[in-house]
Amino acid sequence: MTNYLAGTHAATGAGAGRMDAGAGNTYGQFSLRVVSPSNTSVVALETSPDNTTFTEVARVTGDGWATARSDHRQRYARPNIINMGGASGIASNVCSYP
Repeated sequence: MTNYLAGTHAATGAGAGRMDAGAGNTYGQFSLRVVSPSNTSVVALETSPDNTTFTEVARVTGDGWATARSDHRQRYARPNIINMGGASGIASNVCSYP
């Protein structure tokens, strides 16, 4: 089963939503899809074991996809908007597999 987190962002910083696998569980094979009207926007995919310390595992510049390594397992995932690139809104989708 694929896990999915969608969001729309109007400012830089961590996305409001978090993907949470639940206590004692982890997700793997993370992907990030960004839809942006700006080719200079930058969105990072970040993961965390504890919802406190997040580490960047993939990055998308402009409109496109990024995939983290397939053996990476973490409980939490989120998008982090590094640069809006002049866009007024950016959409992101984080996908992972159990």
